[in-house]
Amino acid sequence: MVSFYKPAKGKVSAGKSSKSGKGLSGQSVVIDDLDWQGKGVVKGKAMYFVDGALPGEACHVAIDSKKKHTFIGRAKNITQRSEYRVTPFCEYANVCGGCHLQHIGADAALAMREQALKTMLSRTLNIDEECWEPPLSGSRPHYRRKARLAVDARNADKIKIGFRQQQHSAVVDINHCPVLLPELSVLITPLKTLINKNKLAKFIGHIGLLAGEELVQVSVKLTKTPSNQLFSLFKAFAEANAINMVIEHSDGTLDDLYTHGQLTVSIANDLILKPQPNSFVQVNPEVNRKMVEQALDWLAPSVDDYIADWFCGLGNFTLPIASTGARVQAVEGVADMVVLGEKNALEQGIKNIEWHHTDLADTDSVTQMLHQSFDKVLLDPSREGALTVCHVLCEAKTPLVVYISCNPSTFTRDAKVLIDGGYRVKSIKAVEMFPFTHHMEMMALFTR
Repeated sequence: MVSFYKPAKGKVSAGKSSKSGKGLSGQSVVIDDLDWQGKGVVKGKAMYFVDGALPGEACHVAIDSKKKHTFIGRAKNITQRSEYRVTPFCEYANVCGGCHLQHIGADAALAMREQALKTMLSRTLNIDEECWEPPLSGSRPHYRRKARLAVDARNADKIKIGFRQQQHSAVVDINHCPVLLPELSVLITPLKTLINKNKLAKFIGHIGLLAGEELVQVSVKLTKTPSNQLFSLFKAFAEANAINMVIEHSDGTLDDLYTHGQLTVSIANDLILKPQPNSFVQVNPEVNRKMVEQALDWLAPSVDDYIADWFCGLGNFTLPIASTGARVQAVEGVADMVVLGEKNALEQGIKNIEWHHTDLADTDSVTQMLHQSFDKVLLDPSREGALTVCHVLCEAKTPLVVYISCNPSTFTRDAKVLIDGGYRVKSIKAVEMFPFTHHMEMMALFTR
């Protein structure tokens, strides 16, 4: 647990006022806490959420928006610095929107944000301290195995490749990225050199990077199909770098321009996924493995169990659960992922999975699926959460639910439904899938 100085709550000096809040500057504040997104918080009659500020710091705030007595803004002119403030390790950190929290030590950030989650969920859901288990985290800073690089080719003599600027659509031109796995970061400058001063680059929307276990894949999204000259350049680049190169056309169709080998990503228990360029895979392989192992520990699957894995994607949890001998129902809302997931499972000799393409936001569909008697359910929804599923689960009274969340706000909403419906939180923990960003994930075990 990190201890830090807490000044008098709500200490804010007078400044300009505006009905909308936009354009305000010179608001002097002293930061009380960090919220779960890593933003500085000032408590009092007026609440301030300040990007780039840390507990104990005195700073001026540029206000971006206001809603009633809540102000959202950015730290400017820090006059009293926190002991937890550090120098960013990336030269682009102050402008690039890929990271948000390089101004604080990673361990301190995780501890403070975890405490903010505990405080929020204690207040909203009455979750006891003893339910919390240590958070999951991994190696830093090189952790991302997948990224999408924006391309700005409006000036053919100065093509930019990188991430979007903070709070802006402009592309920050980068030569490397220290949070990417090294085998991805090293490709950025050569890719930029490849397309620089090429007028055909204006047809490139973005470039995707994905690191497999022994192979890298580059995918190029086109806004319009150019001449074969650009294809020849990318194919030669792929051959020279021994990588896979995929072209995604404007209509969404994919062409394998050059295949050096089969790209796979490992999950757990020697199991693998074979993602397409647009398939969802967790970007942090080390933390994902720990998350899968934790889910298996909580589920404790046996050969006699019938377990539902809903919002299953390609089978990140499905395959490890099924490998224990349990019978598994895998449900996903994206049809292509169901096809790929089933094919991949069968190629690994896993046949005890029933794959379904179903809309899990539709009450009738979910109710019909739950007519089958499941021993346990695992939920891994997108940021929108699993509200419909949680309502129906309360009626079905499935005895055990593991909920993986990439959005604490929708998790809180859904957890309240489960708790009001007779479930209790037995275990819960934060998951640091995206270090140095505002994103925080979590997972919880519900029983009844």
